[in-house]
Formats: sequence, C-alpha cells, structure tokens
Amino acid sequence: MIMKEFILYGLGKYQEVINQIIVDINNFEYEFDIRLILTEALTNAFKHGNRNDENKPIYLRCILSGNSVEFEIKNCGVEYEDVNIPEPISDENILSNSGRGLFLIKCIADHMEVKNNTLIIHKYLTSSEIT
Repeated sequence: MIMKEFILYGLGKYQEVINQIIVDINNFEYEFDIRLILTEALTNAFKHGNRNDENKPIYLRCILSGNSVEFEIKNCGVEYEDVNIPEPISDENILSNSGRGLFLIKCIADHMEVKNNTLIIHKYLTSSEIT
C-alpha cells in the first residue's frame, strides 16, 4: 500500500498534483477516469466547500492498494449535507451550467461516499501494475 497526501490552496497547482498521481498509479488505461474524477472533486471542494477561498486548504489523500485507488478530498468549509445528485440530463437540468461534477464522479468511480466535508472515491484498476 502506498499513501500520498497533498494540500492545495486554490486550484493553481491541481494539474501538477493530478499529473504526479497519474505517474504514481502507473496505469495509463485509467488516466482519463482519474483526471476527470480528481478535477471534478477538487473543483467541487474549492468552489462549493471552501467557497472559492484560496486561504482555505483542500486536503487530498491518495491510497494505492493492489488493484485499486482511493481518494479522499476534504474541504475546510461547508460540510456536505444530504447530498442529492441530480440527473443532469433530465429536461429541467439539461441546460444548467453546473451540477454535473458529482454525477460524473459517481458514474466513473466504483464507489463514492460523503462524510462530513470529505468526499471518498474508490476506483478499481483492473489491469494495473501499481508502483
């Protein structure tokens, strides 16, 4: 098992962090999924959790274990309460500019849960060789 932790203030270096995680995972078959999951989760933590406050940290923990990866993304602002993930392709939401991030994560990840102000995402990497 390998665990890495990152602290971001704002989203200025999130691409760097994601790139490092992709290299660490060493499974480029899932690169798109991991990029999308982390981009949406970090953006959500910054915009909705930390209310765009660059002085509040976003904590990211990445746990690589066997053929799976788990991400824990914690904001320092608002706790998630009764998270309702709307169907973004329904008629009333189809033209909305937001509300798709958690839906996309839920579709791509094998498991997603919310605990207080932490988003926990689990993804199986079926043909991986984790370093």
